[in-house]
Amino acid sequence: MHWAGPIKALFDVYESESVLSLPSRMPAASLRFVVSPIFIPFDAFTAPCAASPVNSNSSPVKVWAALAVQHAAVLYRRAENLAPLMSQLRLDCLQAKPHSTILMLDSPEIWAGDVHCQAHWGPEDIAAECWLEAANALQLPVAELAMDFEVHSSLEGHWLANYRACPQSLVKAYVAQLNALDLQPDAITCSSQMNELGQAWGLQPGVMAEAFRLPCKDELASHYFNLFKEDKPC
Repeated sequence: MHWAGPIKALFDVYESESVLSLPSRMPAASLRFVVSPIFIPFDAFTAPCAASPVNSNSSPVKVWAALAVQHAAVLYRRAENLAPLMSQLRLDCLQAKPHSTILMLDSPEIWAGDVHCQAHWGPEDIAAECWLEAANALQLPVAELAMDFEVHSSLEGHWLANYRACPQSLVKAYVAQLNALDLQPDAITCSSQMNELGQAWGLQPGVMAEAFRLPCKDELASHYFNLFKEDKPC
């Protein structure tokens, strides 16, 4: 049974891996990346700017954000395309090869749902219900899904399973995109776990949320797509 707490992967090969266990296996000075696509409103930037990926399409625009933790420093960048983003971030980190890379996904690419567990259900029953609920929500066969869940007690004292699911084809496409950039993802997680991941990596509260946020109202693209640096406790 998947209890609340560990950050679980959505990729079958990493099913038993917890992101929280990764720091204990890393050298203190190792370079770590968190990479995430972000879907911003097409009209996010009120002032035209060459750095902005905004176009005339009214659909949300996918951009990328990446956070690097190295020694006592935290750096993060955002850009329209992943390849130049990671190339520049590696330059910022003196071309170091990352010891760990985490891919973090969010809505609309991940479906989040809840399953109210019956008292007589065992772990296999809960897992089966989560798979069925996710397959129905995404209108995909179970075999084509990547899914994970965690179980916790509700305020009313009932067991509740929170699941996250997405198409396996999406996972494979992102993994291939990262592999092409010489990045090997250790785990794929979702943005709801960013606070736990930040704590596991010893980051200041709010750093992860700031790195992967949407643009603020009236924020200029030249500010949003920039390099940000801050210190963190050693």
